[in-house]
This record gives sequence, structure tokens and C-alpha cells, in this order.
Amino acid sequence: MAKALIQSKHGRAFGTSAFSALLGFEDMGLGIVPFDPEELAGISREASDIVVGGVGIVRSALRALGREVPEICYPKELEPFLGRRVWRSTINTVSTCVDDWPVFVKPVQGKLFTGRLVTSAKDLIGCGMCGEDAEVHCSDPVSLVAEWRCFVMRGQILDVRPYRGDWRVSFDPSIIESAVSTYSSAPAGYGMDFGVTEDGYTLLVEVNDGYSLGSYGLEHHAYARLLSARWSELADVDDSCDFGPLPEPLL
Repeated sequence: MAKALIQSKHGRAFGTSAFSALLGFEDMGLGIVPFDPEELAGISREASDIVVGGVGIVRSALRALGREVPEICYPKELEPFLGRRVWRSTINTVSTCVDDWPVFVKPVQGKLFTGRLVTSAKDLIGCGMCGEDAEVHCSDPVSLVAEWRCFVMRGQILDVRPYRGDWRVSFDPSIIESAVSTYSSAPAGYGMDFGVTEDGYTLLVEVNDGYSLGSYGLEHHAYARLLSARWSELADVDDSCDFGPLPEPLL
């Protein structure tokens, strides 16, 4: 049976998401292999062995299998749910097009830098590298009073978990359900972040791929199943944790 390789520090799962994955995979009977990032390359593993860790670590593990991870932040079919303009540019273009400020920017390439609101030149510090004009996603800034992550596995909404803002605010579930059903090119496991604006509109913030996804309190078993679904899809192997849809009482 497949093993779960869990990013660790001093033998302990590194962070709450890694610990949640450990509990979920352990529950399903997978062998658990803790690893420090610098040790991963030396660990003997099969393609079916699921690597749980940060974005860079999981991408590196997939590249070792000859697999690349596509960027899926803003899928074309989900544009109607964004509620704002979103476009691609480069960091150098953003720095010179001051008429577009304020503008929110985030890198196309994973975690090259932390997404931020650009209102002046000082906000661009740390957004680029010498001689490199990084591709970025740009969007009109919006004021969100609360944000949630919707976890989806093979089209099934597992849960919607709050992660920022006013706990008294509620989202519109029909918009979330509509976005999930509209996402025809969806991967096997992913997260959709949604926010509610000051005037009460629920909009899509971004889509997050499921291979390295913060758990935000999602039930351990469901979280591990989602990670396994996306890993097996990217690694092109059978999903050893695919036991069908999760029953409602577990959600």
C-alpha cells in the first residue's frame, strides 16, 4: 500500500496541516514516513507514495517523477464569479503603469513573493529578482469583510471553512455551489477561496491547487483524501485512498 511522506521537523509533523494529514492517512492505514526537506531526495519512494509538505517541496517531488504542476489560480470558466477585473502582466509593467494603481498583484509562479496591494513604489520592494521580469496576476482591489475556503474532491464539496474576517458574516452558498458545478476543468482535489464584500456580495478570490493546501480545520480524514486525490492525479497513479464520495455525517 502507498505511504504518506509527511514534512516534519525533529520527527514531528511540521505545522497543523501536516499533522492533520498525518492523522487522516494514519486512520486509513497508510504507513507514515516523516522527513526533513533536505532528506526527501534520498528517501526511496514509489510514485503512489503521497508527499505532504510546502508548495516547493511537493512540486520538487513531482518533478522528480517527471510531472509538472499547472497554474490554476483563475480558471477561464470561473471569471463570472470573480466580481472584478483580473489580468496577467509582468512586475516591470506593473511598476511603470502607475495609472493602474492601486492594484493587487500575486506571482504566477507559486510562492515567488507574497501577493500584495500596490499603492506606491515601496510596495514593489521584494517583488522581483535582478534581471527577471516575473509574470504576475493583477486584479482590481476589493474590500472583503470575511473569507472562507471551500474544499472540493472530485466535484464533492467537503466543507467550507472560515479563515479571515468577521465571524458574523455569512456567504451565499448558492454562488459557491454554482462555481463548483461550473468548474468543468477542475482537478481531482482543490480549494476555492471566497469572500464577502461590504455590500454582501459573495465573490471568488482564487482557486488553490490541492497538492499543497492549508487544511483550515477541515476534518482529518477528508483532508487526507483530498490530498491523495490530487497527488494521484498529478503522479498518474491509482488513488489508494479513493473509497468513493465521503458520507455526509463525516463532513
